Amino acid sequence: MRALLIPFVTLLITLPTTSSQHTALNFGKNPSSYILLPSFTSTQRTSFSVCAWLKRHSNHLDFYQYWISYGVPDSFMEFGISDSGVSYMFGDGMLPRYQWLRVEENHHVCYAWGEGRAVVYYDGVEIGREKTEEGRELVTPGTLILGQFVSYSGVENIEKFRYFGGEMTGVYIFSGMLREEEVEEVYRGGKCFDVVSRFGSDNIFISWQDILQLERMGSVQEVEVQCSSRERRSRKYGESGKFGEF
Repeated sequence: MRALLIPFVTLLITLPTTSSQHTALNFGKNPSSYILLPSFTSTQRTSFSVCAWLKRHSNHLDFYQYWISYGVPDSFMEFGISDSGVSYMFGDGMLPRYQWLRVEENHHVCYAWGEGRAVVYYDGVEIGREKTEEGRELVTPGTLILGQFVSYSGVENIEKFRYFGGEMTGVYIFSGMLREEEVEEVYRGGKCFDVVSRFGSDNIFISWQDILQLERMGSVQEVEVQCSSRERRSRKYGESGKFGEF
């Protein structure tokens, strides 16, 4: 009997970690559910990256459901990105194609900016890139917010119907521009990937652990989700293009 129990115990210890639990935040489908993040600083004025795992609960604005945005006093739409990869920087929009989302799907989105260009990744694959205004630096300070869209600084400038309305986890903001292979590594690692240990706390402006300690407004609630790993998609996505509506 003992000989039979030994391999069984070993099997339990070596099971994959994909069944473990991880904390996510669920944002209500309303303009009052958000988390205010610390403002960007001088460290991010010339480059930064932001990544997250996202799951929308509705399609109220198709691919214009912004999960993070940054507003400043005298510049219209300084930065923002939706869960479909639609984004803008310094008021100039980028529309990666073919990202039509269904509700309750998990996807990983990253935005990397620096060296005069912005690159968007969706599930570890680049789906769009665009040059940004030459010599332009990010204006600081401002209003950096999760779950809502702001075109200027201040929560009074939250636009009523542009809420995200979904679940997010693994949100990290980096003080620098991630390379393609680094974005893919974070995606492959899944929701429970130890980003801080991999990149070092000095290179991370805001971690998911930091966000979980911040005040939550409206109906933002903790939920437990399963860890998961993802494989790189084999196909490339379409080229990005300009668009007129945000």
